[in-house]
Amino acid sequence: MGADIVSSGEARIRKTVLARIAPGEDVFCALREVCRKHGIRSGHIATMIGSLRSADVVCVTAHPEDPSRAVYLDPLHLEGYLELVGVQGIIGEDDKGELNIHLHVILAGGDAVPAAGHLADTGNNRILATAEAVISSFSCAEFRRSLDEETGFVLFKVREEPREK
Repeated sequence: MGADIVSSGEARIRKTVLARIAPGEDVFCALREVCRKHGIRSGHIATMIGSLRSADVVCVTAHPEDPSRAVYLDPLHLEGYLELVGVQGIIGEDDKGELNIHLHVILAGGDAVPAAGHLADTGNNRILATAEAVISSFSCAEFRRSLDEETGFVLFKVREEPREK
């Protein structure tokens, strides 16, 4: 495989942060605050559980005019009593140095039927009772998010030599 097909680098866990998010808070706003507070610029959300009162979930599908390409569906907005069965995600910076968080989620309502995809950062992912997260930051390599010309998506790639902080 060529370097343009796979980007990889050996990272080390610099630190692990435990967080609890209070009722009513938006998941993304709260996670960005935790990252700012603890100096996390590249890392991952190893796990997050809890409950949401609302969520915007997005999934990928075939492009309607070109099935060889993919597009995201409009966000599916869910409201009610939603069990946050599991979340995992990637934390990194974009080309402007802004913090980006990408989260994949499994949710279930009272009927225990799961909904899955990634959470759209819309400000509408509100905590119901609580959410607890385990977040780790990396050193020696980092995730950087930028437009991928081939797919048309904004994606993370790995940089082996992170910028000095």
